[in-house]
Amino acid sequence: MSAWFFLLLLVFMIAILFTGIPVAFGLGAVSVIATLLLWGKTGLFMIANSAYSNITATTYIAIPMFLLMAAMLQKSGLADDMYGMLYKWMGGFRGGLAIGTVIICTIFGAMSGGSGPATITMGLIALPSMVSRGYDRKMAMGCIAAGGVLGIIIPPSIPMILIAGFGQLSVGKLFMAGVLPGVMCAVIYCAYIAIRCAINPKLGPALPKEERATWSEKFKSLYALAGPVILILLVLGSIYSGAATPTEAAAVGAVGSILITLVKRRLTKEVMREALRRTLTLTAMVLWILIGASSFNTIYNYMGAFELIQRIAYSLPGGGWTVIILMLFLNFFLGMLMDDYAIIMLTAPLYMPIIVNLGFDPIWFTLIFMLNLQMAYLTPPFGFNLFYLKSIVPKDVKLTEIYRGVVPFIGLQIIALILAMIFPQIATFLPSRM
Repeated sequence: MSAWFFLLLLVFMIAILFTGIPVAFGLGAVSVIATLLLWGKTGLFMIANSAYSNITATTYIAIPMFLLMAAMLQKSGLADDMYGMLYKWMGGFRGGLAIGTVIICTIFGAMSGGSGPATITMGLIALPSMVSRGYDRKMAMGCIAAGGVLGIIIPPSIPMILIAGFGQLSVGKLFMAGVLPGVMCAVIYCAYIAIRCAINPKLGPALPKEERATWSEKFKSLYALAGPVILILLVLGSIYSGAATPTEAAAVGAVGSILITLVKRRLTKEVMREALRRTLTLTAMVLWILIGASSFNTIYNYMGAFELIQRIAYSLPGGGWTVIILMLFLNFFLGMLMDDYAIIMLTAPLYMPIIVNLGFDPIWFTLIFMLNLQMAYLTPPFGFNLFYLKSIVPKDVKLTEIYRGVVPFIGLQIIALILAMIFPQIATFLPSRM
């Protein structure tokens, strides 16, 4: 009975998600209906208690701080300054502006904690510049979308905070585990762009000599790195050294972003109000998804569904690697239906105990998990970064053109995922030195 009811709930949940209902409310509705059918009205207290205990966990205090930091930095003008700097340094090379865009997305990812800010900011700044310089539009959009999604791997990553809470893992170690894989992805993107543009210069032509900056202008432009470098060192350096917890570092980052915006004379009442409004909106979204997912997981737990899935996983031929590959395929499929927050909250409580019992390093698996979600963010039809980009590109750009632009980068992400699976040290080296 439990197994059949479990499968029925899964089918019902997927059907609801296909209707377009927000994930949080879809999960919540399924949970309430299942609770009423199984235990009646009194069972609703169980859902309420579970939801409250999850959203009040101290691990999640860092989330609004990092969201505020990202919102302030998006208004600070740092991205404009960094792009101006890399325009001077990289513009003279074939594909240099696209490579510079990936580099800025990587740096911005280390200050924002997610994929949206970098994608939207660079879409507004870099895309018009590249297109006006004769860059292939699909390559330009592909590098922005792929570079922007690095924010969910490179620390401080808000999705990693969520998965750390479910897996009882150190947030600081997870943050450090994301550094090398994130840089590896960026290097792979840049190498691909350089090779493609060397073979076909029309994809990313170099700037004419008369438009290139002098050495004096190049060195003067390096001041644009001061703010980002200081902020990254304060946040990640304090975590790595043990001087601050991730929550304390998040607070430092939020204050630092406000000071940077003030120094750059961009801090106004309207900017502060908009940053706080965006922080409140995104925090509420995350918490509602957390409530819906925790309620759904509570139902499954009481039904014994977790034990059933674990028994099936342990009995599969091929051992633990078969289980991991199936998990990655499921995440890839779910990425076409919902955002990374919902996927983490639904699957992490199920995956992590199985991974630990199979003898795999949970830090390494979490990075594999995140690299997999990075691909889902770019995969049609519902890749979130595709819609972020579509919202800011010219109206004549069709969504199918964006799809074609990101396809090569999805292939590069598969290469990065395979490398991280074959060489676990890419993810575990820095955490092991903490």
